[in-house]
Amino acid sequence: MRHLALPFYCAVIVLLLLALLARAIYTGAASFVFPCAAGIGYFAWCGLRDLVRNWPAFREEIRQRAAERQRAPMPADDTH
Repeated sequence: MRHLALPFYCAVIVLLLLALLARAIYTGAASFVFPCAAGIGYFAWCGLRDLVRNWPAFREEIRQRAAERQRAPMPADDTH
């Protein structure tokens, strides 16, 4: 599941920056608006780019894990 770690972190950073942007707009701190908007754009772009790049590897790993679960035979209980 390590394939989606970076997009998850980017999403958390974007959410924190959105909260900071909302707080800056609410309090009238205009000096924070541009850096927050730039950070939101940058981290959203990086997260989406990495998500698109790593999604096929993630899907393949999930498919392999599902196939391994399907292949494991149940042991027979013929001991009596």
